[in-house]
Amino acid sequence: MIGRRELLNNGLTSAAALWRPALLGSPESGDALNLDPGPQLFLDDYLIDRLHGLKREVRPPKRFGPPVLDSKTFGTTQPYLTVLRDERRGFRMFYNNGPSIWHADSEDGLEWTNPREVWFRKRGYCCSVVDDGVRCADPSRRFKLAHWSSTIDDKPGDDGGMWVGYSPDGFTWSQPDKKPVLWTYPEAWPQPTRHGVGDTLDVYFDPLTRLYRVAIKVNALTEDGYSTAPKAGKAIRRLIGMSTSKDFMHWEKPWRIHAPDARDKGMLEFYGMGGMHMRGGLHIGLVRVLRDDLPCDKDGPIDGIGYTALATSRDGVTWNRFREPFLDRNPEPGSWDHAMTWMSMAVPVGDEVYFYYGGYARGHKIEPKTERQIGLARMKRDRYVALVPTSSQGKMVTKPFILPGGSLTLNADASRGEVRVRLLGASGSPSKALGTPEAKPIAGDHLAAQVRWQASLQKLRGKAVRLEFTVRNAELYGFEFGL
Repeated sequence: MIGRRELLNNGLTSAAALWRPALLGSPESGDALNLDPGPQLFLDDYLIDRLHGLKREVRPPKRFGPPVLDSKTFGTTQPYLTVLRDERRGFRMFYNNGPSIWHADSEDGLEWTNPREVWFRKRGYCCSVVDDGVRCADPSRRFKLAHWSSTIDDKPGDDGGMWVGYSPDGFTWSQPDKKPVLWTYPEAWPQPTRHGVGDTLDVYFDPLTRLYRVAIKVNALTEDGYSTAPKAGKAIRRLIGMSTSKDFMHWEKPWRIHAPDARDKGMLEFYGMGGMHMRGGLHIGLVRVLRDDLPCDKDGPIDGIGYTALATSRDGVTWNRFREPFLDRNPEPGSWDHAMTWMSMAVPVGDEVYFYYGGYARGHKIEPKTERQIGLARMKRDRYVALVPTSSQGKMVTKPFILPGGSLTLNADASRGEVRVRLLGASGSPSKALGTPEAKPIAGDHLAAQVRWQASLQKLRGKAVRLEFTVRNAELYGFEFGL
């Protein structure tokens, strides 16, 4: 397992829209990438060897419209939540109503009913749930919940930190130990550390390493050299850390994964990273960005704004974030999500992904009991980031990889142009192994357009190859191999 390390994030390594040197020579199969099952996306440079005349652009999801949960009917007070899909119950949402954990139901993920308290807490923040389903050996612990809580706060004996609970059904919860599994003050109160747990956390299960991971708010220290943000209090700035566990009870010392750097403007902060999930070996997270030093409207009070940005990782240890918003705040003055849009969940639904987020109307600390609603934004499957031409046409060549299957599909919008795919050998030369290097061009808007050569790709299964994509007046999001 890769050793843990403390680091500051240096931002997403961008594949520049320039032709870069190829990996020359004839690499053996052992030098080629072994692709994980699932879609291969272009949010990072993992697959990309050369780009010419293409750039990477974030594609924001589209807002559903009104809140799906409002404070008046559902009592929403925080943007933190979990949405799960259950074969019998449909959609299930766990969210915060004050310090307590509440639950709501939905048949379609759009209209929600039946709000009720499922776990009373006198003090707490956040609500992050994992459903272990069939992989859970103990049915009484199928549902696992993490949240920040304390029984004694900000004085000697402070037991604040990440607490966990277990449930067989999501309604009846038990707490196995009367102490946190990660502490706010792991050494001693009130000594802040780089690995003390703040009051925002999000958990998920990593199927590749079979580890539970949690992204948590951690604090900057004086020696980090940041100026103090307006509403950070003793914390100076809020950053993001991560920890892992094999059993959800015993967690390793957190390490930093996101912190402001020299490329960031103003007093940038983070309120955790939600909605973490995996697509083809790529970890994707939704970073909640905070600017408490900015007003919601020009010349208005400086009450803070927030938005959500993308982050990615290939190992779950080192994360890179995009600078531009993935879901920006609503530009319409007076809208319920005009000040802040903080995502907490990404849920695949058919050919779409549903993103659930907390919207704030006027600012970070304004009217938490009445102006914090839960909203929905939707996106076609896996269309987080597109490779698009800088003019009319561009090319991308992959690194060599071991061909894992006998069919290839593209996720692309070529409704105004086309995408051409050419088969290359591992050294980068055109390959005639399937008759001609060029496949039939792809036109139209498709999530899974079949790429066809004269012969089946099955012939080359297990061999090291490359692919060359020519994108003309189109957008390319990713590709996927079938058996």
